Amino acid sequence: MNTSMNRRMFLRGTGGAVMAIPFLPSLTSRAFAADPGPGTIGKCFMAISTYQGEVWGQNMYPAESLLTQETPYAGRQVRYGDLPTTPDANGNVAWSPMCTASASVMTPALAQKFNVLRGMDICWDIGHQNGQNLGNFAQSGGARTLEHPFAAPTIDQFMAYSPSFYSQVDLTQNLTQRSMCIGSGALSWNYAAPSAKQGQMVQQPSQNGNTQLFNYLFQPGSIYDNIDKSIIDGIKSSYDLLKKHPRLSKGDRIRLDAHLERMFEVERLVGIAEKFQENINLPTEPKETTDSVKKTPGFQTNPTLQAKLCDLIADMIVSAFSTGACRIGTWPNRLRFLTEHISDWHGMVAHSSLGVTKAQELAVGYNQGTFEHIMVKLAAKMDAVTMADGTTLLDNSLLMLTNEHGQITHHAGVQYPVVTAGGAGGYFNTGKFVDFSDQNIQVVKFQSDTLLQKPGLIPEYAGLYYHQFLANALMSMGVPASEWETFTEWTADGPSKSTPTKGYGYHKVSNYLAKHYEKAKLVMSDKLPVITS
Repeated sequence: MNTSMNRRMFLRGTGGAVMAIPFLPSLTSRAFAADPGPGTIGKCFMAISTYQGEVWGQNMYPAESLLTQETPYAGRQVRYGDLPTTPDANGNVAWSPMCTASASVMTPALAQKFNVLRGMDICWDIGHQNGQNLGNFAQSGGARTLEHPFAAPTIDQFMAYSPSFYSQVDLTQNLTQRSMCIGSGALSWNYAAPSAKQGQMVQQPSQNGNTQLFNYLFQPGSIYDNIDKSIIDGIKSSYDLLKKHPRLSKGDRIRLDAHLERMFEVERLVGIAEKFQENINLPTEPKETTDSVKKTPGFQTNPTLQAKLCDLIADMIVSAFSTGACRIGTWPNRLRFLTEHISDWHGMVAHSSLGVTKAQELAVGYNQGTFEHIMVKLAAKMDAVTMADGTTLLDNSLLMLTNEHGQITHHAGVQYPVVTAGGAGGYFNTGKFVDFSDQNIQVVKFQSDTLLQKPGLIPEYAGLYYHQFLANALMSMGVPASEWETFTEWTADGPSKSTPTKGYGYHKVSNYLAKHYEKAKLVMSDKLPVITS
């Protein structure tokens, strides 16, 4: 019997929540049909972000009163407490104005699977950037990272090509795509030839709607019409001859290798496409498309329609994760979830030309909408998928939400805000608000006139390096330090020849901050306190 999974197997509430019917994975993927036990479908990772930031600390973080416990770590007292799970009088689970979601989606059980983290620091003025959310710290201040000496793959791409993340069985049976970039590839960077780690650092291609995602994930051979393995073998033979040409330069050899690597990936996909039906009973193609939702009059200023679009995309992500067709994704969100059209978000909101009060209202609305309609709803859908061992897909995954800047646009990334969901197969403890900063070292003290203009700003204290969080994300996905602990100091003379520093990404710190992060630097590859088992 060939039973396909479709969106009608989920019951929806008015808020778009996934309710009740547990997804039966064995009907979709043979990987789930094994006897109950750990590890049939591997861990999954999804990074979500917003552009700019400008959400003041009082609107981003839960109340200080929740930080009722503490533990010593790296020369400071790490403070923490439990996130509330009870709905407020408005029917929301509200940890802060930004971290607010309807209780119809954020159930008490789901709320216990989130963390809000403060004190994960990027220790220099980051400016406008796309890559730092996931570790390509060179993508900052408008810098082009194509040949930047400190350019690095983002962690999603690093794990996509790690031998510890996808197994050979994944690559030859279930996996159609190593990663998926939704909306744009702005968060996701890798070498032009990622397996060989050669060539320029390039932004990854993306898919803009649910039908595009469906074809990308579940019809992997459709874009290679009339190509078979014999044609690919002939092309590869020609490349082998060309590589032996005596006039071929080093740069052209790298370009050739990158192109040949893409041919190998085409070969893999063509092979998978031929036997895909043997391994996965395909989900049905979406009946309702995101393209049709976008064409609905008033879409740009209709939060309900925008949430609906996100809901349709989230269904594709869950299908990909639960079948093993792809287990890594990024989603930089530009939908604002606002009833007002803002023609110049950068100037009018990020730089407050509308006035600081109005700009903050809009920034909070954008980020709160992303939290609720993308992160929380996706987490709810994933939590409705029961794995073979009785845990859920969310329990086996890591979702993370960040923004571009933190409290102030173009400001240093001290206390860079991070929200997570999922335990990554038991690696993370959840249900916590954690402040990793050292309350004895205030590194940013806002002037009184700034506080008069932006009264919701909070003091910024020296935390732990964001490099350590990225390292923990990789370790939670089973990618060990031995694969990525190769980064060195970021110096004016280029990558240092020093002993590799710890953590993921080249080590960089502003001179005036360096002395405050000496102890934090020593633990950048260690498991984080409180939130790891």
